[in-house]
Amino acid sequence: MLQINFYPESNKEEFIKAAGEYKKIWEKDGRRIVKTIERYSSLAFKTKAINALTFEGISYSIPMQLRSSYNYNREKGAFIHELIHRLLVDNNFIFPKKNFTENLHKVIDLILYDIWVDLLGKNGAEDNKKVEISYGNPAYKKAWEWALSFSKEERAKKFKEMKLKYQVSI
Repeated sequence: MLQINFYPESNKEEFIKAAGEYKKIWEKDGRRIVKTIERYSSLAFKTKAINALTFEGISYSIPMQLRSSYNYNREKGAFIHELIHRLLVDNNFIFPKKNFTENLHKVIDLILYDIWVDLLGKNGAEDNKKVEISYGNPAYKKAWEWALSFSKEERAKKFKEMKLKYQVSI
């Protein structure tokens, strides 16, 4: 099973609190999160351990940095999103530099929404999607609009097509 260690960026109370919250999410739902991501993607995590830093800023996957000011629902949503980034890296997905962010998030969003629905419910998925679109980066909005223009079944089929397009053998 994937091991994730959560550390506050500093001794600021909000970072310490957030590290504890993410740790609780992982302890309570980590196994279910991993199984759900792997089921929707038909991919497996190859990384065995991740150190995640809680701080105040945009969440990232490598190194894993998680925003401290989110509420519980958004923490879980952002954490799942960043884990999918890690899964794609683990499985040798390579995206062209042109429209990199948009193309990457199109692939992520094909499975992310349905994973969120399974793990957070429809309202949680909608809330998380709205937050991502609100970041102001047009690539996120375009990716979400594109991915959600397909039905759930079509998204699954399209994700398989994108695996063939962007996953390379090493």
